[in-house]
Amino acid sequence: MRGSASPSPARAHPRCPTCYHPVIWEGNPHRPFCSLACRLVDLGVWLDEGYRIPGPEVASPEDPTGKQD
Repeated sequence: MRGSASPSPARAHPRCPTCYHPVIWEGNPHRPFCSLACRLVDLGVWLDEGYRIPGPEVASPEDPTGKQD
């Protein structure tokens, strides 16, 4: 049924990746976050190396062979 008044799922507001509240996209200087606080929380996780990509372990510069005792 075309022209119905119900909103489509594609037009729903995106969610903040930190707190999952709906984010107003237009005019929001913190997007994809809802606020500066959520943006800083995410930055803190990055600075604490909390986000990691799984992969093989890399040898440290002190031990180029990669062997661990």
